[in-house]
Amino acid sequence: MNRIMVATNFSPLNEKLIDLARVYSSTVYLLHVVLPNEDSSYRDKKGMGQEFAEESSELNLQAQQFRNQGIETHALLLEGIATAAIPEEADRLSADLIVLGGAGKSGSTVLGDDLVHKIVKQSQRPVLVFP
Repeated sequence: MNRIMVATNFSPLNEKLIDLARVYSSTVYLLHVVLPNEDSSYRDKKGMGQEFAEESSELNLQAQQFRNQGIETHALLLEGIATAAIPEEADRLSADLIVLGGAGKSGSTVLGDDLVHKIVKQSQRPVLVFP
């Protein structure tokens, strides 16, 4: 299991995931998907730019947690629709495993049960879902 792609919504990292990556000497691709920006005013774009910068910073902080454990990790922030972007990026990376799950900042499931179901159903790659 050389490549693990982890879709994140910035929930606390599951220690078991770090252990899994370490045991298999895997490279981790930490992925966060943001919704596409569509016709917005300048003011809205400025606010979205700030939000994008904050999400990028948070993604890099989470990636650093893996790196601190000696795990090669790449942070990927993509614009798109998660149900399409996650499997597509997993294919592009030739990921051996897609990891989903955990509680997001709001306490809800990171990707939502319906989204997890869609990704599991359409992915050609193994998917590990953490509660």
